[in-house]
Amino acid sequence: MRVLMMVYAGLVSFSVTTVSAAPSAETCRVAATAFMSALTDEQKSEAVRPFEHAGRKKWTNLPGSRFRDEGLTFEDMTDAQRKLGHRLVQCGLSSQGYQKAAGIMRIDDYLVSKIADPSQLPEGFNFGSGYYWLGIFGDPSGDAPWGWQLDGHHLGLNFTMANGVMEVTPAFIGVQPNEVPDGPYAGWRVLGEEEDKALELVNSLSDAQREQAILSTTVPDEIFTGPERGDALKEYVGLTASQMTPDQHAKLDTLIAEYVRNMEPDAADPLLARIAADGRDKLHFAWMGGTVPGDAFYYRIHGPSVLIEFDHTLNLAGIRDDIREPDINHIHTVLRQPGLDYGADSLRRHYEESHADD
Repeated sequence: MRVLMMVYAGLVSFSVTTVSAAPSAETCRVAATAFMSALTDEQKSEAVRPFEHAGRKKWTNLPGSRFRDEGLTFEDMTDAQRKLGHRLVQCGLSSQGYQKAAGIMRIDDYLVSKIADPSQLPEGFNFGSGYYWLGIFGDPSGDAPWGWQLDGHHLGLNFTMANGVMEVTPAFIGVQPNEVPDGPYAGWRVLGEEEDKALELVNSLSDAQREQAILSTTVPDEIFTGPERGDALKEYVGLTASQMTPDQHAKLDTLIAEYVRNMEPDAADPLLARIAADGRDKLHFAWMGGTVPGDAFYYRIHGPSVLIEFDHTLNLAGIRDDIREPDINHIHTVLRQPGLDYGADSLRRHYEESHADD
C-alpha cells in the first residue's frame, strides 16, 4: 500500500494548476529567438511560418523531403545553428525525452548504413540524422501564441506555447530498429521501457481481467491515431483502471509516466494531474497480440485527458512479398490529449482573455 500511495502521490501532488507562465516559457522563448536570429533570410523563409499556418498541424513519421513543405533540416544548418536548434528541441523535453529523440535521430544513421546504395532511393526519401525538420510557428518574442515542431522519420513532436503554458501533443515517437543488433551501438533500446513496462502490466492481470483487456490476438498494421487521424478513436474499450489491483495501478501509472514525462516538467505535471483527476473508472487499458517477451503486440491507454498507443507496426520488408506481419523491432507510439492537441485548451483560454473586453 505504501508503494501505491507514493506512486499515486506522484500523479496528484500537483493537481492544482494555474495559467501563470512556467519557467520553461522564458527558456524556450530565448532558445527560439536565438535560433531564428542565427538563420539567414533564406533559411528563415523555410523555418518560420505564421502561427495559423496549416503546417503547424501537419506532420508525418515518414522519411524525407517529399512529405514536408516547411521547416529547416539539420542537414542544411551550420554547426552553430544545429547547436541552437537542439537547444530549442531540448527546452520542451525532459532529459529522458530529449535522449529518446536524439537517439532516434542517431538510429536513422544506422538505417542509412544498412542501405547498400542510398542514391538508389526514390527522390525525396531521405534517411539520417540530418533529415529532421525544425520549424517555428508564430513570433516567440511577443505575447501571442507560438509553437515549434520537430518532424522527421519516427519523430513528430509538436510544441505549443500560449499564456506562458506549454503543451507537447501530439507527440509521435517511433524507432527502427528498437534494439540495434550490431555495430558500435549494439544493444541500444530507445523504446525498451515502453515495451517492458507494458508486458509487466499485462502479465499481472488475472484471467478475468485479461478477458476484458485483450481485444484480439492480431496486431494492427499501425497505430490508429497517426498523422491527421487524431480523432480516429472515440470509444473507450478494454479494462478500466478501477478494475485493477493497487499493484496494477502502480504499474499503469508508471507506464503512463514513461510517455508523459518525456515532456519538460512544466508540461508533464499538469497533464498527469488531469489524468489523475479524471478518476480510475474513466481510464481504459486495451491490448492486442501476444503477451510473452518477443511477441508482437499493440496496446492503448485511453481516458478523457490522455490517449497513448504503442504498436509493433507492419514489417515493411514483407509487403514486397505480399506478407503482412508485425515487426517486433519496428515500433510506433503516440501520446495525445483527446480534443486538446496542439495546445487547444491553452489557446482557448488565451483567446477568451484577449477578447474579454470586446
